[in-house]
Amino acid sequence: MNGQNILDNFKSLIDDAPSDEECLILLNIIKDEVEGSRPWRMLIKEDASKTFGAGEDYTDSKDLPSDFFYDVKLKLGIAANDDYLEYEPCAFEERRQSAGSQKYCVDVANSKLYILGTVSKTYTIYLYYVYKTDEITLTTSPVWPTKFQRLIPLLMAELWKSGLDSDVWNIQQALSFSKYGQILYNQMIEWDASLKLQSMNHSTPYHRSRMGQNDSGFVQDPDNLLNR
Repeated sequence: MNGQNILDNFKSLIDDAPSDEECLILLNIIKDEVEGSRPWRMLIKEDASKTFGAGEDYTDSKDLPSDFFYDVKLKLGIAANDDYLEYEPCAFEERRQSAGSQKYCVDVANSKLYILGTVSKTYTIYLYYVYKTDEITLTTSPVWPTKFQRLIPLLMAELWKSGLDSDVWNIQQALSFSKYGQILYNQMIEWDASLKLQSMNHSTPYHRSRMGQNDSGFVQDPDNLLNR
């Protein structure tokens, strides 16, 4: 559905619709709220346009992608050698104390990325991140699967009818007003969890269980790993 289709659906659910301009503002508020509610697999991108080489250190910044929202994972790699090193994230303000470690940090304010530690050869930086989607217009569509796009007009209608100030609500408040919206949102989460399980070969990763034992199991998710 494009923006106009979503607005038409929204207007069919209420009696006194606002202007298209107001509708689009409400549409994009809800789109952003849903997309920001979890690290959806459909929003994860890879950027491999930067390198990190010998002679560089924690003082050398790299530009973040223009659509960067937040990081998920970072690796340094040489594809030809099948040589990859995963780096742990650390807080930007801790980068000087961690200058010699195998970590990375993000300077969100200036849209910069820093690799900590040093290397002896040039590696490609593989940054995996959740990206910010473009605002929806009357002629463009959400990046979500079509079946889940129906969630947007449902939440728009419930939010508009409730009179709840859109500056202070969150996704759970909005869903509490809509039984059908809650059903669709839960289906969307289940779909996303299935994608995550598939990416892990249908098993939870090796981890320390609540009982202190090292454990790995199929589909069982006692530590809520799928929602992290």
